[in-house]
Amino acid sequence: TRNPSLAFRNPSGVHMLDFFVSLVFLSFIMAHIIPNLLLTRLRQMPMTPQNRETPEPRPSDKTDADDGTYHPNPIDIVVVRIMLTRSVKLPPDLVDAIFDFAEYWAHSTNAIDYRAEQQEPLRIYGSSRTEDKFLLRSYPVGLTGIEGQDTLSKELAYDTQEATPLPRETDCDAKFFAKLAKYPTPRLLNPARKVVFKIKSHDQGWAGGNEDKGTYKASWTWFEAGLEKFDAAQTSDAQSTRNAPQEAPKPDSPALPVRALRAVYPKIEQLPKGDDDENKANEDENASEPEAKYKYVHPLEGQPEWEIQRNLRAVGDWQEHVVTWSYLDDIKAESDAGKVLDDQGRGRA
Repeated sequence: TRNPSLAFRNPSGVHMLDFFVSLVFLSFIMAHIIPNLLLTRLRQMPMTPQNRETPEPRPSDKTDADDGTYHPNPIDIVVVRIMLTRSVKLPPDLVDAIFDFAEYWAHSTNAIDYRAEQQEPLRIYGSSRTEDKFLLRSYPVGLTGIEGQDTLSKELAYDTQEATPLPRETDCDAKFFAKLAKYPTPRLLNPARKVVFKIKSHDQGWAGGNEDKGTYKASWTWFEAGLEKFDAAQTSDAQSTRNAPQEAPKPDSPALPVRALRAVYPKIEQLPKGDDDENKANEDENASEPEAKYKYVHPLEGQPEWEIQRNLRAVGDWQEHVVTWSYLDDIKAESDAGKVLDDQGRGRA
C-alpha cells in the first residue's frame, strides 16, 4: 500500500515543513471545526485495536502481513476527510482522488495457515470427492469484521466452513448490513476498491509428459473465487437448514451465520431422487415428501472469469503468488492484455 504522503508529491523542504506544521495546528483546532455531535459519535464507536506484532497472518490475527504499514480504520478515514474538506477547503472529488492515489482505505484480512492449524500442508487429490475444495471466506464487502466473532472457533467457523448448497430465496438488503457496521461506511459507487489474494501452493510435481512443464499451460490445479449472498430468512432465524439443527435461536448466535449463505457461484443443482443414498436410507416409510437435496456444480475446466491463479505445471516447489483485482480492471479476455494474464497463470477476464 502506498504511503498516504505520496499524494502530496514534490514539495520543497520548506513547504513540506510548513505542511506538517499546518497539520499539527489542525489537530489543535479540530474540536472547533468538527461538530461536537459528530466527534461524540466517533468516540463512542468501538474499534478493535490492530495487533502488529506478528508479521504473518493467522486465523486468530486478521491483520495484514505487511508489518509496519499503516492501515487506517473507518473512523480515521472520516476524520481525515473532514480535515481536508473543511480546514484545507479541498473539493470532495479531489479528496476522493487523493484517497484513491494513497490507497487510504479501510480493509479486512482473512487468512488460513494449514501448517499452523493442522501441522501439515493441505493436500487435495484429483479424482476424489474432495478434488474441489472450499478454502477460505472473506467478510462481507464493507465490513472490517463481524461483531461477536471474538473467539478463534467462531472466526474459523465463519472463515472455513463450507455453506450447504441450497437455493437463494430473498437476499438481505443494504439496510441489514448497514446496521452491522458500527462505524462510518464509504458512500462510493464502487466501495470494494481492490481484493488481494496471497496464495502459497504447488502442483503435484510430475506429469505424464514434459510438454509445458514449468509453465502455466495445461495446469490442472488452480484457485477460483466464489460469490455468496445471505438469505434474509436465515439471518432472522425464521427457519433453519442442514447447517444448523432445529433449535431455538441462541442469544449469542452470530449476526451472519454460515447457514444463511447461498451461493451465486459456484452454481448448484438438485440431486436426482435416489442419488442421496445416505439420507434415503434414513427415511421412514410413512414420512412426508423428503426435502430436496442439492450439490455444487464444478466444471471440469477452470472458468476464466472466476479463476484467480493456476499452479506451475509439474513443479513440486512451493510457489507464492500475489494477485490483485481492482475496481478499475477492464481487460477483455481475448485482448493482448488478457493473453498476458493467461501466460501468468491468471484468469483472462
